[in-house]
Amino acid sequence: MTTPTNATNPYASLGLAIPANTTATSGTGSLNMDSFMKLLTTQLQNQDPTKPTDNSQMIAQLAQFSSLQGISDLNTTVSGFKSTLQSNQVMQAAGLVGKAAIVKGDSAYMYSTTAANGTSSPSGVLGAVDMPTGATSMTVTMTNASGQIVNSQSIPINGDTRPTFTWDGKMADGSNAPAGKYTLSANATVSGKSQAAQTYVGAVIKSVGVTNSGPQLNLDGGLPPAKLTDVVEIIS
Repeated sequence: MTTPTNATNPYASLGLAIPANTTATSGTGSLNMDSFMKLLTTQLQNQDPTKPTDNSQMIAQLAQFSSLQGISDLNTTVSGFKSTLQSNQVMQAAGLVGKAAIVKGDSAYMYSTTAANGTSSPSGVLGAVDMPTGATSMTVTMTNASGQIVNSQSIPINGDTRPTFTWDGKMADGSNAPAGKYTLSANATVSGKSQAAQTYVGAVIKSVGVTNSGPQLNLDGGLPPAKLTDVVEIIS
């Protein structure tokens, strides 16, 4: 695009000429409120007395430009708020590193601990579930990496909207389940129909990462990362 010179640019005398070393897309020569007012007053000074400019159109143009300017200023303000909010969230998330929490998700990790006498035992799994309104029963099932059911239990209906549950890591035959990842699923009965319910797992927050959408909580055991809003309770 050819940059207009003072000789060809009718707005050069108003200080609106685009500098020779910039392009029209750079934003340097963009029209702001001051430039718009200069154009408006110049239009009034040079209008044909026999064909005056329609005042209503001029007022409408001015109002529209003012609105656009206001939206631009609002966007700048909101961007500032967003940046401050993200910084506060990162600081808050950093304070959770090393803590155990109940986090939204369906993947749990069970460890194997070894006692002083050399015997090993599973750490067990802690979880929670959202109880749907009107539920008459709730069942939580845990499966291993092969998709085999290793535990299934009923959750009491006692008015708690998010009851917790545990699995001690023991198989049906009394043996210890191996350490590793397990998948949770929950189904409630509401009005005689089965309904899936949201599950939560106990996990240790290992570290914090920063993404475009905010802080990311990296969980121990190789579990999927979580958002700060996924944390519903700090255990310790």
